[in-house]
Amino acid sequence: MIDNIRKYIERNFVAPGSDLYALPDSEARFQDGAHYRTELLPTTVEEYEEVLALCDRYGFTCNKITDTRGAMFDTDEQILTKCKMCREKGVELVMSPGAGEHYKDISQQMAVGAMVAGKSRGMDMLVRNIADMFRCLELGCRGFLVYDEGMILAVSKLRKDGLIPSETTFKISANVSISNPLAFKFWVEKAELKPNDSLNPIRDMTLPMLAAMRAVSSQPMDVHAYWGTSIARTLDVPEIVRVAAPVYFKVSVFGQGVSVKDKFFQSLRVVENIERYYPEAKQSEKNASGTILPAHPGDWKPAL
Repeated sequence: MIDNIRKYIERNFVAPGSDLYALPDSEARFQDGAHYRTELLPTTVEEYEEVLALCDRYGFTCNKITDTRGAMFDTDEQILTKCKMCREKGVELVMSPGAGEHYKDISQQMAVGAMVAGKSRGMDMLVRNIADMFRCLELGCRGFLVYDEGMILAVSKLRKDGLIPSETTFKISANVSISNPLAFKFWVEKAELKPNDSLNPIRDMTLPMLAAMRAVSSQPMDVHAYWGTSIARTLDVPEIVRVAAPVYFKVSVFGQGVSVKDKFFQSLRVVENIERYYPEAKQSEKNASGTILPAHPGDWKPAL
């Protein structure tokens, strides 16, 4: 029975019937031919200033900033400042519409953490989160982290219909819990993802699992090199690049006493490990092919 199910999946979904324990090399790449890119996660203007200064000091190439704070907590001026800094440094910016990863709603389930962070509870909340994305677009943002399945469907259709800028990119959050190759394939196809979009599988996928995901699509994948206080993959990253490229690496260390500098140096260690143990792997340069920087405010106005 198990073998027959595997064969059925292979025939009907162009997907492997098991995780790929042989760990084949990935032949997929970013548009510029690179294997991997880096992603930093400051949230306040002050943290942006600190982390970008550290990049300059240590010669670290930051390809993308993903801001998980939630755009509802930022004033227009703060978003304009974040866009300007990223534009000047040649760094892509991904914002989180609405409350971002925070449990913020009137719901008791939100209060006790029974819902996955970032979900839009009810249609009114979904509509307001989309409206917050429109505000960010008007201010220059062109990349968004999406946590909610309903929002993924809505914003991908808005882009397809030409109601938001065609260059807008989407990053599907780990909170969507993509955890197998068919789920990966489902979202690539259902959301009609473009080459600059990416998906973040759940944070503890093994190398054979990541290899099997890569077998179904060349879509860029986001991988946590470090998350929380328990998932530390800093030493695994050379092999992750080899089997899962193209990959964005992010470091999300949190806990009492963790500073912006702590997170930065762990990201620096990720790149050092790749350079030491997989030196043939190429990292994208700033402004590489496919890079979508924040636009100038007022370059786009909503048609809705």
